Amino acid sequence: MVRSSPKHWLFSTVCLGFLLSAIALLLFLPSISYELVALDDPAYIADNALVLNGLSWQSIRAAFTPGIAAAPMYMPLLWISYMVDVSLFHATPVQPWGFHLTNVILHAANAFLLYALLFAIVKKPWSAFFCAALWAIHPLRVESVAWVTERKDVLSGLLALLSVAAYAWGNRGATSRRCNRLGFSLSLGFFTAGLLVKPSIVPLPLLLLGLDIWPLRRLAETSARGRRIIMLFLEKIPYLLLAAGLALMTVHSHRTIGALSATPAWRHLLLVPIHYGFYLLKTVVPTELGPLYPLVQFTWLRWVMSVGVLLTLTGGAWRLRKNAPQVLAGWFWFLTAFLPIIGFFGPVGVHSVADRFTYFPALGLSLLLIPMGTDQDRRARRLLYFVAGGIVLFLSASTSQLLPNWQSNDRVLARVAQTTPDHPALRHVHILHQLQRDGDFGAARVVLEDALRADPRNVELMATLALCIHEEEGTDAALAFLASLPKNSMPRGEQAFQMAMYSFLGGAFEQALLHVDNARNLLAQTDVAQNNLALLGMAAAFENGDMPRALTYARKLPPYRDRVQIVLEDLLPLHGYHWSLGARNEAWAFFKRLLAAHPARGDLFNNIAWLLATAEWSPAPPQEIVELARRALEQAPEPHPVLLDTLAVTYANAGKYAAAVSTVQRALELVPDIPARASFRRDLLSRQKLYQNRIPYREEAAARLWLNR
Repeated sequence: MVRSSPKHWLFSTVCLGFLLSAIALLLFLPSISYELVALDDPAYIADNALVLNGLSWQSIRAAFTPGIAAAPMYMPLLWISYMVDVSLFHATPVQPWGFHLTNVILHAANAFLLYALLFAIVKKPWSAFFCAALWAIHPLRVESVAWVTERKDVLSGLLALLSVAAYAWGNRGATSRRCNRLGFSLSLGFFTAGLLVKPSIVPLPLLLLGLDIWPLRRLAETSARGRRIIMLFLEKIPYLLLAAGLALMTVHSHRTIGALSATPAWRHLLLVPIHYGFYLLKTVVPTELGPLYPLVQFTWLRWVMSVGVLLTLTGGAWRLRKNAPQVLAGWFWFLTAFLPIIGFFGPVGVHSVADRFTYFPALGLSLLLIPMGTDQDRRARRLLYFVAGGIVLFLSASTSQLLPNWQSNDRVLARVAQTTPDHPALRHVHILHQLQRDGDFGAARVVLEDALRADPRNVELMATLALCIHEEEGTDAALAFLASLPKNSMPRGEQAFQMAMYSFLGGAFEQALLHVDNARNLLAQTDVAQNNLALLGMAAAFENGDMPRALTYARKLPPYRDRVQIVLEDLLPLHGYHWSLGARNEAWAFFKRLLAAHPARGDLFNNIAWLLATAEWSPAPPQEIVELARRALEQAPEPHPVLLDTLAVTYANAGKYAAAVSTVQRALELVPDIPARASFRRDLLSRQKLYQNRIPYREEAAARLWLNR
């Protein structure tokens, strides 16, 4: 038998890593054609001006500024990664393929890195390939890859794996002190970057301590073992300090906005073993996976069974520590990596468990399964290859079948309805979608009141019910409803925010300012609502004729910090926000007032016409919207494709599809067929096809038009 050369062997080994990356890439590639979905994608991307403005030094500086992001966690590198997509791929809420593509590429890179790390341990390429594939193609990965919001998982996972790889490289065998320091510095740097994407990788220092024992064997020498343990622990202090700081900040932020349960800690502790059991079961039997699960309920039977399974597996791993140390190392990784998200602090928002929570911890199961020791005989190897291939094919098929559930909002909601039909979040999303489609606040109110009887502490349901009451009965009725809510049913900061908003919409500007100041004091400075409150305070003070006070609020917001005067159009972001919430009659009244004040501002006529015409439901008459677009076009020195695109959208909204088709054709004739304009041409052609099929173009455009000022 001719043995292959070392170079050929190395080439084949590396090729296996790239093959795994290619498989992961191809498996998840269909997701690049998917839409953004209503589950957090609006807050993270579609309504996030910080992201939509793209990459610049100003936006990078803003991303690192606490309190302006769209989530309670401090995640500046996540926002910057989205900005890169906007600038590099021209990704938008309407054309989000670039956001999806980056998620897929990052996951494929993680598959390669995991393979490389496992191969470095076992030196068996096919074993490393199979165990890494189990993780990379498992259906539990779908949520982290296909959901753009969960860039947190794939990007923090990449940085965590790089941190582990750098640490292992710096401590491999008899390395020089220089290599050791470089590896430590790189590892700490990657870990820091990972924390700035998603703080849930905080257990990494403990995982590195576990890797010190095996496979790095930094405790192999028998002499001075106690001193060696102390040195290894002291070595992790920089990691631990960073982890502790981010963990405390995150817990505080979640508590401040009411995202964590106020239930006593001992009740949460009882659920922890049940949560571990849930994830183990979903890993082994990946069925009935979905975007939302009901909160896990405690029963003594579940607790006893879960504790029994955990103790049995832990005891088995301990007994195998000498002959199969990878089992204990992998099991330790699995248990430890779950610590921040396993439920010690109660459910996060509407989630107590989620598929995406497995992304980082499940890496340990790949380590646990990797075979050690001598090779089997040829027949046994063939049987193992056959079984492994069958498992890989089964998991690939399951993932391919699950992936399309993230294709659109409707598909996501259908999946939630299939797996958890009574989930309160599903009811609320359905109500919001229905309001965007028809503006029937009376029908929505009936459903909301019924939902609140079943879930009386649901803050989202209360807020939307207040909106319906406001639209049906007026400001006083909405304020009376908010004031009548039982104590502690809605967080006081949120209640004050709601009262400030409805006072403003009702023209009670001084009262609105009192509520704004109250809400700002009650909410944490890191709460994203602080931005809307500052905007609301600026607008209320402006409408009240108090320019100094308006400037005081305005200077809390980056776009207005250098202003010496506030003008009417500066209120557009606030009314765009009200429009997106559903207070569209009030927003439309403001838009008409603004256009009357600036009859020569073609850009305002164009943007408002686009917003009104692309909405599912608008209080503005369709023909009046067409006239706004015509006014914008008339004020241009010559025909402009963007203005013609808007005019076509308004024609389609009014049911004049022939005029819409011909208007888009005029726009296309003005757009050169060059790479720099390819994206716009694709959008025009896509909209023209809709009009040819007598379908209007729809999007929720408020954030894109106003919040990027």
